[in-house]
Amino acid sequence: MQLNLINIQKDRITIEPDDVLSLLGSSGNEDDTHSIDLITRYTLECIRICSPRGGFAQFKAEKSDSNEEIEIEGTRFRTGRIIRNMLKGSEEYAFFAVTAGPEPETLSKTLMNEGQFLEGYIVDLIATGIVESVADQAQEVIESTARKDGFKITNRYSPGYCTWDVAEQQKLFGLLPGECLGITLSESSLMLPIKSVSGIIGIGKDVKYSEYSCKHCSMKQCVFRRVDRRNPGFFIHRNRWSSQS
Repeated sequence: MQLNLINIQKDRITIEPDDVLSLLGSSGNEDDTHSIDLITRYTLECIRICSPRGGFAQFKAEKSDSNEEIEIEGTRFRTGRIIRNMLKGSEEYAFFAVTAGPEPETLSKTLMNEGQFLEGYIVDLIATGIVESVADQAQEVIESTARKDGFKITNRYSPGYCTWDVAEQQKLFGLLPGECLGITLSESSLMLPIKSVSGIIGIGKDVKYSEYSCKHCSMKQCVFRRVDRRNPGFFIHRNRWSSQS
């Protein structure tokens, strides 16, 4: 297994202030100038101090008769029916892991400990946006790599998403040594640093990309639920799709 390191570019990390404001319950009007100023200030600071890293490895997709499992090199992942269907047609799988590094999390905790709860919460939300933006860069690199072989990709899916048990994070890291990226797993399968994302992307000539796949899921009250950017509430705890908080 070869781990392909990803050159994460800080100047391409994007955070939408309106997304952070919406999570704060703010509408972004003139009365929100204090929140807007804090978001602007801490976005710049978090991007400055963060240490984003990422990598991925590709594996041949082995045949599986199960409609709820995929198999790679003898390792079975019980992704559940929905994700298994979204990966349909994959000839290869790319397993990836990315992190924003521990610095934004440390800053958030420091602010909280100093009694600056709003600032600490804003930093936590910004850090969530950073790691998702880093995951976007990783996905772009995987897509570019796939195109060289005439392949397309699916969207990315993570343990904790839909009915895929977060405990299978342990299997994922058995194939992808996160330690070299500065990511470790707790016994409860929580990634450390917390602002990290891991998952799988399907690769093949006949795979389909479906960015907003929550529409296919019947778990309407799922805390990981994502909605289309064109609809209200797009930013709902984006890093929770990867079982992180």
